[in-house]
Amino acid sequence: MSMEAAENDRRIGNVVRVGKVASVDPGSAKAVVDFGDLKSPPLPVGQLRAGGLQFWWMPTTGEQVLVACEGGDLAQGVIVCSLYAGNAPSADGAVPQINLAGGKMIVDGDIEVTGDVIASGVSLVNHTHPESIGSNTGKPS
Repeated sequence: MSMEAAENDRRIGNVVRVGKVASVDPGSAKAVVDFGDLKSPPLPVGQLRAGGLQFWWMPTTGEQVLVACEGGDLAQGVIVCSLYAGNAPSADGAVPQINLAGGKMIVDGDIEVTGDVIASGVSLVNHTHPESIGSNTGKPS
């Protein structure tokens, strides 16, 4: 095989890769990915949205990620998304779930909820309050 053909094979093999995060630098929004046979330089972490509506996530060390590399050049790679590797938050694919794992959600606007909201075990729909005469009030209406 010629050197040119070998280089083309290498680049094609690097267009899309799966690896595990080796280190994270939130300040630069980059992470290093370990592919087993080599480690990437610090790569930008793609975001779902980064304009007027923003989602911020940084992968954790050991998390499995998909990396896309323009022209097969690992130095031009971008972490596209995470892949579950036996750590899915639910076995029920029909029930969407967001797990902030100790993070926080900031909303600058309205939230409309058609179900119940439960905070520290207290239901917004079904909670009651003690009355001064020793009984509880009814549920909110």
